[in-house]
Amino acid sequence: MKSRRPPVSPEDQALFLAAVDGARPLDTRDRLPIPPPPPSPVRVVELPPEVVLQVEGDAQRYSARAPGVSRAQLSELRAGKLRAEDTLDLHGQTVEIGKQQLREFLIAAHKLRRRCVLVVHGKGTHSEHGAPLREAVLVELLGPLSGLIHALTTAAPSHGGEGATYIMLRGSR
Repeated sequence: MKSRRPPVSPEDQALFLAAVDGARPLDTRDRLPIPPPPPSPVRVVELPPEVVLQVEGDAQRYSARAPGVSRAQLSELRAGKLRAEDTLDLHGQTVEIGKQQLREFLIAAHKLRRRCVLVVHGKGTHSEHGAPLREAVLVELLGPLSGLIHALTTAAPSHGGEGATYIMLRGSR
């Protein structure tokens, strides 16, 4: 139960008023302004909705294209005729770090309106269990990141062959 303050006696009230008689508010405030909070270090980036890509090939050489992408565009990409405007090298990364770097790289490349990029993930020859990073990259590209993808294919031998993937990004909307 909440206790009530005792009422102030007339004598106490008169003493208080006499003590503050002649007081006036300060002309300026001596308080420092509170700075705005810093921006959140966590950036929430919303990816475009996933797209079902048509996948062709085998475990070594592969390609995938979004609806509306012609085989001619895919052939140009596969032959390395489109110049990669940026490259991400994931050699030596763990699967989790590699996936995060891939996501950040593709989002940044999309914002910068890059058309073609190259992701070097390795063939998995130094891994005990096949090519886990390569497989994780492909799962990300065909799944959560597919909304950014126009087409993808195994790189030409001069750019890493089975250890790299060309990615043609969708245009910014």
